[in-house]
Amino acid sequence: MADNIHRWLGDLFRHYHTEVVRYAARLVGDRENGEEVVQSAYVRLARRSAEGIVVEHPRAYLFTAARNAAVDFTARRAVEWTYRVDVEDLSPLAVTVDPTVAFEYRQRLARLAVLLNELPTACRTAFVMNRMEGRTHKEVAQALGISISMVEKHVTRALIHCRDLMRDAEEC
Repeated sequence: MADNIHRWLGDLFRHYHTEVVRYAARLVGDRENGEEVVQSAYVRLARRSAEGIVVEHPRAYLFTAARNAAVDFTARRAVEWTYRVDVEDLSPLAVTVDPTVAFEYRQRLARLAVLLNELPTACRTAFVMNRMEGRTHKEVAQALGISISMVEKHVTRALIHCRDLMRDAEEC
């Protein structure tokens, strides 16, 4: 049975892959993300087939699965961008008389924003929710559907990442 599913998916892949990637790329904005969406669609299709569900119109199902995966991808990307960090998020305008100090401060904030955006989405989101929005670990855990322990690990990882790389940048 598994061999039949793999063979069937392989045939489906060979016949429709280029077409469905082109479709998905139009939905999500570029080919690379279109490929990711299509991969997700194939996984959904494989899962349905493995459950013994017969797909009568595989091409239509594949395109529908790609559309649904594109919707999920777009929603996930919107959430990720909600928790991207911008320099303006890090500090209210620094009041200083010395323009050199203000410039250096803004440079450090810009570097910190870049470092935070290098973190995996879950780590960055937990950090932003906890340290910038002032939510407790419990509130962050509930919002993200993870354990309090995992929130603590994410926040610690973010702090260590930023501390170490900021220190390295200052030494250069």
